[in-house]
Parts: sequence; structure tokens; C-alpha cells
Amino acid sequence: MDVNALVKKVTEGTRGAHGTLSTLMNSMGGQDHAGLNNLLSTLTNNGLADQVKSWIGPGANHAVSGQQVADALGPDKMNSLAQSTGLSQSEAADHLAQQLPTVVDKLTPDGSMPDESSIEHVAGKVIGQ
Repeated sequence: MDVNALVKKVTEGTRGAHGTLSTLMNSMGGQDHAGLNNLLSTLTNNGLADQVKSWIGPGANHAVSGQQVADALGPDKMNSLAQSTGLSQSEAADHLAQQLPTVVDKLTPDGSMPDESSIEHVAGKVIGQ
């Protein structure tokens, strides 16, 4: 899955540093079903269950702050992400807070996580491939 293209498409090219989410997913298992699933599990298990559920399910997406994302991911993951992207931890967290609700929403059009075989198809449809 081309996470960078997906982020650029769903955010209409705004909020630069499109590599933030793809870098994070790579560190959590890859730019695929595993990476996304691991990321969402981490966020869910660390205080953002309601937000993640809103992004996946139908209805409005609940906003999340950069601080909430940073707290859920923890200092080690945020430090590593900041070093990999060249952003400060705060900037990286803010980018993720901006990108995650929309990206997850677009990857879960049926209100549930797509399985491993269909996530590429869903992502391709979103970015027009």
C-alpha cells in the first residue's frame, strides 16, 4: 500500500511531511495490513479506543490531538519517529493527529478493518489506482 500517496490524496496535499504516517507504520510492521492493524491496536490499548472506533465505524470521526497521539504511542516510539522524519516529536504527533482520522476512515469504508487481501484494493480505490 502506498501510504504516502494515500495521505496526500485524502489530505489534499496539506500538512506536509506525508512520510510521517508511513514511517510510523513501517516501524510497526509495514505499510500494509499488519502495520495499520498494529498502529490501531496500540492507539486503542493506550487510551484512544473511542477515537479509533469512530474512525473505523460510520458517522463522524472524533478528533485527536497531537498530545493524545504522542501519549498513546509513548516516548520511545515518538523519539524514533522524530529522528526518522527530521521533525520534532510535537510536529510528528501533530501530523499524525491530522492524518489518522481521515486515512483510517478512508481505509475502512464498510465500517470495519479490511482483511489483509482487500486492504490494497481499498487503498487503490482511494488514490485512484
